[in-house]
Amino acid sequence: MTTIAILSQKGGAGKSTLARALAVAALEDGRRSAIIDADPQGTIVAWASRRVAKAPAVVALDGQPLDATAARWRQAGAEVIVIDTPPHARAVIALAAELADVVLIPVRPSPDDLAAVGPTVEIVRALNRPYGIVFNAAPPRGAALALARAALSAFGHVCPIAVVERLGHQYAAAEGLTVLEREPKSNGAEEIRAVWRWLLDRS
Repeated sequence: MTTIAILSQKGGAGKSTLARALAVAALEDGRRSAIIDADPQGTIVAWASRRVAKAPAVVALDGQPLDATAARWRQAGAEVIVIDTPPHARAVIALAAELADVVLIPVRPSPDDLAAVGPTVEIVRALNRPYGIVFNAAPPRGAALALARAALSAFGHVCPIAVVERLGHQYAAAEGLTVLEREPKSNGAEEIRAVWRWLLDRS
């Protein structure tokens, strides 16, 4: 069983998009998956309400402890649990990291987003958890991504695959899907699969 925590202390990093896409990637890989939506905004719960498929299972905390919720899904047979966390909630972020087998830190290649990575990495390192940083909603080309990689090189653990900003993710979300399901042969879907494989190697 693998628990993946998606962490960022800055809003707009694309945590929810990655959380649901990775849970679907786990399904593609033959693993039963569940998503815990620990963000009060409930983005993934809202996505699940638009979704026809029953998997992955999606659950909100609804005031329940995160560790108890994760334990309940492990007992129910989930082989992969993805935890989507809120920004600016250090206690929840720290607990999610503590529960995780591996942490994924999404970051947009912009100065404000890059500045927010350090505090998140500090939390993860203090708990001695394996982690990876992935560039999300990245431009398809240009110098911005190369400069962002250079800026984060001191942290290490940066995924070689960037998830490019594509309309396919938005169209899929509107239909309660992920890009892997709506556009399974697209570059966007292949990027998610590559991040999934890379992340498994880190856990």
